[in-house]
Amino acid sequence: MFAGLTLFFALAFVHAIVRDFLKTFLDPPSHMRRKKGWSLFRRPAAQVPLVALEGSNDYRMLLARGSQMYPNQAYKIFHFPGELVIIPHQWIDEIKNAPSSTLSFQQGSWDLLLGTYTGISGHETAVASLIRSHMGHLLNELCTVVDSEGKAAIEQHIGPCKVQIVTTMTQRVFAGESLCRDPKWVTIALLTQGIATDFKKLEAVVNCAAGFRSVAKLWQTNWFLRSFVAWRDKSLKGLRNHRKIVKRLLLPVLDERLKSMENPLFKPPTDLIQLLIDTNPQGIGRSIGHHTDAQINTGRAALFTTSISTFHLVYDLAAHPECIEPLRQELAELGDVAYSEYNVSKLVKLDSFIRECQRWSSLTMIGTIRSVMQPFMLPDGTVLPVGTILGVNAHDSTFNNSPFENPHVFDGFRSGLS
Repeated sequence: MFAGLTLFFALAFVHAIVRDFLKTFLDPPSHMRRKKGWSLFRRPAAQVPLVALEGSNDYRMLLARGSQMYPNQAYKIFHFPGELVIIPHQWIDEIKNAPSSTLSFQQGSWDLLLGTYTGISGHETAVASLIRSHMGHLLNELCTVVDSEGKAAIEQHIGPCKVQIVTTMTQRVFAGESLCRDPKWVTIALLTQGIATDFKKLEAVVNCAAGFRSVAKLWQTNWFLRSFVAWRDKSLKGLRNHRKIVKRLLLPVLDERLKSMENPLFKPPTDLIQLLIDTNPQGIGRSIGHHTDAQINTGRAALFTTSISTFHLVYDLAAHPECIEPLRQELAELGDVAYSEYNVSKLVKLDSFIRECQRWSSLTMIGTIRSVMQPFMLPDGTVLPVGTILGVNAHDSTFNNSPFENPHVFDGFRSGLS
């Protein structure tokens, strides 16, 4: 009997471990390419020149050398998950104009950023298309709610943590008024993006890119051990656990919203929850799983890009104090008016300054990331095989192939003022 109990508990223990381990693997969106087992051993090889690292792991210098050696043709570098093909700037339009069925940004991001473990770029096409097609029509309404939420967030968070300002404002658009002001929701929104791994460290967060540290760690891990490292990685384990909390906090809000919609006098709020319900009234728009995935994936994209851009804006403004007074004067001339798409369009200098900051501080060294979904012929006749990941040297495109005069000089008011 004792032996039987021992075996029972041993099997139960093994079963629990296996179940927890299998949670490490996240399903890709339904429209993505399903990888075969042999892809671990047989990676695509593009027939273009190889530029190898020399003496250091400085990829910025590697890209500069490669673009200087091959200014008019593609070359490749060794980088996870095998090779990255770098396209010259003059071919960028061919890359951008190719349909996603041929060159996919989402598939490229999923492969490069290990979406199987991190969930990065794991949104369904339907959700992304929905946001692109509907959010623009709601821009004026969004301006109003973001304006009021921004003022409240700045007063509350400008000292402790600027990331929380961005979180509160973006969650107002995605999760609605009640959740965006719920401290638990704001905290868990940061945690599910990997911005922090626990509540105690949340106030100390100063770098929004911290959530991507697991990616670099997994890049350097042997493929055979990668799944086990991802399983025990503190950040990724936390993300999997925090997803459950998102679902628990979101469920009563979704139920209340669906119940309120039965009232003929119901006035729909402007947020992602309502948008998902309205566009799928009897289908997945009522599914808590669908809403949870949408909140996490849209929040990750908005929080990362907006927070990093905001940090760069504040830094560049401090580094170029000569821009402060012209921007202040432009705002004063606009006056105390409603925050709307029309009034914002009058802030030409501010728009120019933001564009210059984004030009000056690129988020990545390699831009326009794509994964080849079908054999793709480059303008010089080179055919890239399926599975190839390609991109452009962002620094080379921005500074060496710029349409602006003196591109290596920061000029906050160069755009749109002629």
